[in-house]
Amino acid sequence: MRPRALVTRRNLALVGALLAAAPPPSAVGQTQDQTRSADNPCFHARPAPACSAFFLTNAGAYIGNGGRASVDWGFMANTSRRNAFGASWFVSLDEDELSTGPVARYRRWFDNDRSLDLAVGTPVYTSENLKPGSILASVKYNPVHWFGVALRPEMVRRTVYECVDASCTAQTTRTASSGRVFFGVEFGWTPGLVLSIGGGLALGLAFLAYAGSD
Repeated sequence: MRPRALVTRRNLALVGALLAAAPPPSAVGQTQDQTRSADNPCFHARPAPACSAFFLTNAGAYIGNGGRASVDWGFMANTSRRNAFGASWFVSLDEDELSTGPVARYRRWFDNDRSLDLAVGTPVYTSENLKPGSILASVKYNPVHWFGVALRPEMVRRTVYECVDASCTAQTTRTASSGRVFFGVEFGWTPGLVLSIGGGLALGLAFLAYAGSD
């Protein structure tokens, strides 16, 4: 009986040592989650190493020279713990003017939630007299990953109509540039996705209504 008891004690000691050396289940899950989130794009935007890249689903409302509603979807890659670069595509409605085009983006991370976004875009299509080549910029502070406060300085090129005679029966056109500024808020993550889907549908209906009025 002694050899068997000795073997049993040794087995128990071995099992105890293995259990002590093994990481707890929560640590295993955290390691797997960190590896998975670091290797794959994230919907919840975070800096590296938690995310290698993340999606943008922004929806915003602004005031300035009139009102504006805008949706913006894109993708950004974290090149370091503090920096991310990417691009997006916007659709914007300024009162009765619809425009759409590409945007180049940079994000500076301050911590896991707070960040500063810088963006520059240009419209490639407009429904009114806003011309391609206009510069639409944005500076946005994000106190949390899903909400930001934005300032949008812009230099726009427009077609200007001028009267040739006093009665204005004849007109000439020229391109003029002018500045304008909008201020507003943007929602991202799930709120931005929901609002941008609803806003995108509304902007699409506005475009169809405009096209049907011609």
